[in-house]
Order: sequence, then structure tokens, then C-alpha cells
Amino acid sequence: MSRKRRPVYTNEFKLNIGTVIFIIIFIYVLIRICMSLQKESLSIYEVQNSYIDTNINTTALIVREEKLVSASGSGYVSYYVRDGEKIGKDKTVYTIDETGSVYEKIKDADKDDLTMSDEAMNEVRTRISTFENYFDYSNYSEIYNFRYDIENAVLELTNEALIEQLTSLDNESTNVSTYKKVNTTESGIITYYKDGYENFNINHFKASDVDKDNYKKTTLKTGEIINAGDPVYKLITSENWYLVAPLTKTEKRALNDKQTVRINIHNSAKNITCNFRLTEVDGKYFIILALNQQMVNYINNRFIDIVILMDQMDGLKIPNSSITEKEVYKIPEEFLSKGSDSMSESYLNVKKLDETGEVTVKQVEPTIYKTEDGICFVAPEQFSDNDVLLNTDNNETLSLSQAKTDKIKGVYCINQGTAAFRYIDILYQDDEYTIVKSDVPYSIAWYDRIVLNQAMVVENQIIK
Repeated sequence: MSRKRRPVYTNEFKLNIGTVIFIIIFIYVLIRICMSLQKESLSIYEVQNSYIDTNINTTALIVREEKLVSASGSGYVSYYVRDGEKIGKDKTVYTIDETGSVYEKIKDADKDDLTMSDEAMNEVRTRISTFENYFDYSNYSEIYNFRYDIENAVLELTNEALIEQLTSLDNESTNVSTYKKVNTTESGIITYYKDGYENFNINHFKASDVDKDNYKKTTLKTGEIINAGDPVYKLITSENWYLVAPLTKTEKRALNDKQTVRINIHNSAKNITCNFRLTEVDGKYFIILALNQQMVNYINNRFIDIVILMDQMDGLKIPNSSITEKEVYKIPEEFLSKGSDSMSESYLNVKKLDETGEVTVKQVEPTIYKTEDGICFVAPEQFSDNDVLLNTDNNETLSLSQAKTDKIKGVYCINQGTAAFRYIDILYQDDEYTIVKSDVPYSIAWYDRIVLNQAMVVENQIIK
């Protein structure tokens, strides 16, 4: 009787070749995916032509030589001089009537026949237009000052005839001790408001002083009665005046090398050329402009919008992230010579020692990044510090170990598939972009393709 054989079971796991290959490929693909996720992709930027307006728009504080004049007595005040009018020394600017008897005669005078001239009407329209342009809803109280300004303007303009009546009343019947004229002690321009900037010192101020949001203005002509010692008018004693305006660091840098600037004030038809100086206060930059004309046009303004007119720039726009630096040799152009098969002077003659110890001259066509004032800026990679250059015209030599070097700014251009360094001549730069000159030899041109982030490549790297 034969026995039945039992099947033998084993724990061994057998892999076929197909499974092994699949696992290897899967792991490889997984690694490549992880690597690509961790690696920042190389971005390319296409150079574009750009026009930039570098004018500086800012709001300036007006600083004048001005002082408040206090009332010599109490009583009813009547003004002889319009706001913004020039007056000489010892001229009547206002009258004080302690009892109000003379004042009431003038007040009750028949004004029905008085009309304003076209010139007077234009002045009122100008004041209304100025208020509309500068009114800020967050400072609603300015409406009250504006109301007083307009009321006083109309009163001054219609009372010119009444001022003559007031003068005629200055006789024995009305020249009582309670009524008197008050004259100026010096010549100047009259205005009727105060704002705390009358004694402003352009050499000692705080950054907050040039903040329009903190500004408050008070009209002096708010009623009929004035008290002794109260400010009654303001006298501006000089045509010289100043504008103090904040600047950004970039704007300040753009003005560093200038001696004068042209400015336009509040869209006026005329530009002004003036001297200026730059200063830093409380960590902020300011420009102080000195002027000697048109001050009277802005007699009632303390802050005014201005434009500092700068050069208009047309060039190539590139991102700041693409800009890098390279150290180069500075070689006099007279060391350049013609090649054996070239008529252009684009070769350098390098003295070499051959294997037998004989001195030979080898021609090298260097990579030139720019030329300036008889100097060519040459890539150092094609030479060693021990190389000696030869001027074949006069046998003068230059050891590269003694040659001057410099650092120049540029970008990596990839038009030919490699990261080739190209010099750039910067016109203007802000926080994100730079404008460079176009049509510069050895530099970039419109539609060139450059590396967006220069830190991701090295010079002469092949770009796939």
C-alpha cells in the first residue's frame, strides 16, 4: 500500500523581474517629483521698452517772514486794507471806535448803489475755487473760516466807497477820543488769519510740523468788536519765502547731485527755477526751496501742492531681482589690436613662455562688457593674474596682476541658450524695477530674454 505525499508549503516570496522593474521606476519617478517640488523653477523675463516720469509730486509747507500785529485798543474795528494788499509804512490799516457811534454811521450808510467791479468779482470767484480745490471733508470746521473769508472779501470790496466816507467823517464833529486810525509801523502785505506758523524756523523744526493733517487756521476778522492785545492783522514783510516738502529716500537720492530745480506750484502756467537744500529731520527727508517771486499769489495758503520737475527717462525696464555684479579688468584701449583675420581692434596680445622657454605672443579675443573714457572693461576668466599684455605699437606692457579692477552691474542674458553676463547702465531705480539706457554697446536690447532671479544661475550656465 503506497503512501500519499503531503504538499510542502514555504514562506518565501518570489518576485518576478517585471515587478522589480516597476518598483524601481516608481521610486525614481517619486524622487523626481519630490525634487521638482522642492526646486524653484527658473523664470525668464523679456526686456521691454519703458517711459518713466520721475517728477516728484509733494505737498509743501509755505514759510514766510510774517508777524501778527495786536490791537492797540478795544472797540469796533473797521479795516482800510484788503486781504493780500501791499501797504506802505505809516499807512492806515484799520480804525478803532471804542463806543461804536462812528462805526454805526458807516454801518447804516446806504449801500444799495454800491456794486462790485469785474475785478472784484473775479477775486471772489478765485477764493471760492481755491477753497473747492483744497477742502477736506475730514476738516469740516474749515467751512466756518471760509465763510468769514468770503464775507470779509465782499465787505472789503464793497466798502471801498464807504472807506472814503469814513475818511470824510474824520473831522471835528466825529474826531472824538473814542475813534482813531491805526497806522502800520513798517511796509508789507496784509492778511487776516493766524495758524501758529508765524515764527516757523526752517533750521529747527519737527517732521510733524510739515504734516497737513495737523494744520488749523483761524480767521482774525470774525466779528465787529476786538479786544486790546488780540491779533488784528498779520503783516508779511518780505517777498522772499520758502517751501518745505517731504521726500522719499529715492526722491532725495535723485536730487543729491543737483544745484537747482524747476518747480510748478499748484498747476500754475509758469515754472520757477530755484535753489534748494536737503535735510533730514526725525529720520525723514525734506527739501527746502528758496523763492523770491509769486509769494503774494498764495498769501492765504499754508500748504500747497507742488511738482519738482525732473528729467523724463526713456529706456529699458528690468526687474531688480535680475541685477547682479561682476568684477572685471580695466584695460586701456590702446592695448587692443587687430587680429590676423580681422580688421577690427578687438584682440589683446598676451606674452607667453612656450615649452622651450621662448617668449611668444598669443592673441586673445576678450569678452568686453563696456568701454568708457578710453578704458575697456574685460572679463577676467580668459586670463590669469600672471599674464602680461603687450602693446604691439610701442612694446609697452601691462601685467594683469597690476591692472585695475572694477565691479559693474549687469544681468544674465539667455538669448543663445547660456547665461551670458551683459552690462547695464542704470538711469532710474525704485523698489521693484530699474530703467536702463537703451542702445548701449555690449548691453541688452529690447526683447532680450534675461534671467528673472540672477541668484538661480551662474555665468555661462547652459539654460535648458
